[in-house]
Amino acid sequence: MKVLIETSVLVSGSICWEYKIRNASKYLVHKFFSKCNALFEIFKQYSEQKKVIITKTVENEARNALKKAVINTMKERNIRSLRGRYKEMVLQHLVLNDSLDRLDYYVEECSIRLPIDISKRDEIRDTEIEPFMKKKVKQTIRYIQPRRVPRKVVTDWGLREEIKDIMLNSLPEKGVIYKGMPGERDLTIMAEATLLSREDPDEDSFYVASCDNHFKPNPVQIGSYFSENVIYTGELDSTIRDALVEEFGFISEDPNVIVQIFQESIQT
Repeated sequence: MKVLIETSVLVSGSICWEYKIRNASKYLVHKFFSKCNALFEIFKQYSEQKKVIITKTVENEARNALKKAVINTMKERNIRSLRGRYKEMVLQHLVLNDSLDRLDYYVEECSIRLPIDISKRDEIRDTEIEPFMKKKVKQTIRYIQPRRVPRKVVTDWGLREEIKDIMLNSLPEKGVIYKGMPGERDLTIMAEATLLSREDPDEDSFYVASCDNHFKPNPVQIGSYFSENVIYTGELDSTIRDALVEEFGFISEDPNVIVQIFQESIQT
């Protein structure tokens, strides 16, 4: 098996910064750091087999997205409490530099770079991937509802609440929610995965490791997409992912799943 790393995995696996408060070590980590780092580390042990691929497209996108991801992670982890010791801008700079060093480590020591024919890649993206995804997204049901009925439409509060309840209860038991049409970056990465998988037909399976629902199976939820009371069932819907496998040959999965598949393969 070979694995193409998608941008979300490279970014998530790069943010892990140690700091001290009252002589105790604490860590600022991205919420997906553990599983993404585990994927890189286990495949590094088999680096001579050249199983993990990071393309220039993914690396550049990850570098551009890293600063925003660091800022968001700091907010999620309430790192603002460190303001007494560092100004926030200085802290962001320290964390970002550390994250860039880890990103370089993954690129240089845990993966390989394969050549990409840009003209072929763009042709696949524009003539195959994009039309296919536009068609599939239109076939995927999305249940989108406002949080409440606008006041300018119905002025009576009680009636608005009654209408909202009727709308919520009219939804089917489960709704498969897909994020919608992928952006150009995601389409380009899908095209690169297609190109690389086609150029190595002898490989048993070609995976794309991703934390992005444009790639991997999507969570199934009960309730409206915008409802405050939405419930996730824990199930996954692989409608889009399976369609991509059948049409283009690459299998998109969560890093945890790929690690599990790889561990099972080396034990047999």
